[in-house]
Amino acid sequence: MDLKRTSRAVIVNGAIAFLVGALMIAWPGATAEVVVRIFACWLGLIAVTSIVLAPRGGRTGGLVVRSLLLIAFAALIFVSPMFFAAFVTIVVGIAIIFFSVLAISSSLFIRQLGVSAWWVLTIIGAIGIAIGGFFLFAPQAGITALIFTLAVFIGIVGIALIALGWRLRRLDSQMARDPRRHNGGNGDTIRGEIIE
Repeated sequence: MDLKRTSRAVIVNGAIAFLVGALMIAWPGATAEVVVRIFACWLGLIAVTSIVLAPRGGRTGGLVVRSLLLIAFAALIFVSPMFFAAFVTIVVGIAIIFFSVLAISSSLFIRQLGVSAWWVLTIIGAIGIAIGGFFLFAPQAGITALIFTLAVFIGIVGIALIALGWRLRRLDSQMARDPRRHNGGNGDTIRGEIIE
């Protein structure tokens, strides 16, 4: 595995993710349509950089198919951003309500078992139902809240990817300095003793 090229791809994707997240947060006057299109462009860039910066021998058919599907998905989002935003908001609202109802039913079950803190789960479930209803019945505000949450998440993912890329780069340099490592042209081998 070519760690240097892999680390470069991870760092580039992390930097792109961080910049997109920061742009989505720093541009509060932008409409949801513009922000969703920025997200679509990010998905397309991720797909392209995954193919371009893939390690030698890493451009498998699976990677190409995944990247092409991601590009098609990004194009679909770019063409109809408000449909995508409304769809995701409704799905998130339904999911929140579903898991909140599940939390309330679980709290009633653990109350029968004699757990004294059952009411905490009930309160969390009730708050979740209110938040899910907010996403369903105030979709424009739900879209804005969802976009802000998504922007923060993308920024955090970007920072994590950059950190991972630097660790991979450091690991590659440590492996290159290892005196037991020998490259005979047929791949990497490590010389040492066999312990039984």
